[in-house]
Amino acid sequence: MSKPSFDVIPLLSVHPNAINLYNEIHWTPYRPSRPRVDHLAISDKKTHGKVSIQARRKVGKAIDYLLFMANDKYLPDTAHGKAYKFKIAFITLTLPSKQVHSDNEIKDVILNQMLIELKVRYKVRNYIWRAEKQKNGNIHFHILCDRFIPWSELRDRWNRICNKLGYVERYRDEMRKFHESGFRVRNELLKTWDYKSQVKAYQKGKANDWNSPNSTDVHSLYKVHKVKEYVTKYCTKNESNSEVNGRLWGSNYELSDIKGAVTIVDESIKSELNEVIKEFKPRIYTGDYFTVIHLSIQQLQGTKYKQLYKLFSQYITDHFQFNIQQITTTN
Repeated sequence: MSKPSFDVIPLLSVHPNAINLYNEIHWTPYRPSRPRVDHLAISDKKTHGKVSIQARRKVGKAIDYLLFMANDKYLPDTAHGKAYKFKIAFITLTLPSKQVHSDNEIKDVILNQMLIELKVRYKVRNYIWRAEKQKNGNIHFHILCDRFIPWSELRDRWNRICNKLGYVERYRDEMRKFHESGFRVRNELLKTWDYKSQVKAYQKGKANDWNSPNSTDVHSLYKVHKVKEYVTKYCTKNESNSEVNGRLWGSNYELSDIKGAVTIVDESIKSELNEVIKEFKPRIYTGDYFTVIHLSIQQLQGTKYKQLYKLFSQYITDHFQFNIQQITTTN
């Protein structure tokens, strides 16, 4: 039997905001097996409701692609009488009443159905969700997506889905009982919910027989200057008051399976990359086994550096069925 040998293949992967250089080992005729060494006790592998470093990287990469493919959208600003621009919507979904089902059942029955309906009804293509615990112990969700959903439609849809497990019915029963003798002020909430606002909420709730709890919030991220940093920090923070069981975050399949535009670094690619570094002088980080060149692919748009741009353009078309020409402005 011939002694196995290996070749070191230099590779490059292009992403919206970075170019990565690394090596891949190809064994001939086979890769020799190595004994599996478990460096962590089984109990230590659990995340304990925390987002791991690896997961943070995946979330950050998914956000990069979500933002890159999100076209500028315009909505009327009723307060100022003019349209404002945004790229992604930030949605918060809470349970209308006390949680009585497991976190995983809530995700399987309610969150999953909501994501399906967002894709079918509102043509949401790319999204990222994050699960957290509220101070009251209830699980709640944040969703980043590439469409804006009217708040009233979002609330009606979420409440209908929540009631598959009876959460709106329990909310209605609680409100009827609490206000059975007329309006009662919630003194413990006065610091954040003033008296007039409570009266207004009571009148509105009574008018619809407590069938439309305020369980959702949606707004566009157009006032946050550094959107990526903001949403990445929000989606990967580890400050919840108690642990969420099961998955902490997820996304559509395409965002969860990002490999980037990968190619072998031949002389032609190497030459172009060296010219790019010389002209743009990007920030470069070199680790033990890889190098990261912090460069936006949009910097290469319309330049003489055709190979790298074409490589990424083809990847995003094949993987996301997205035409890079759809992007009208820079992110």
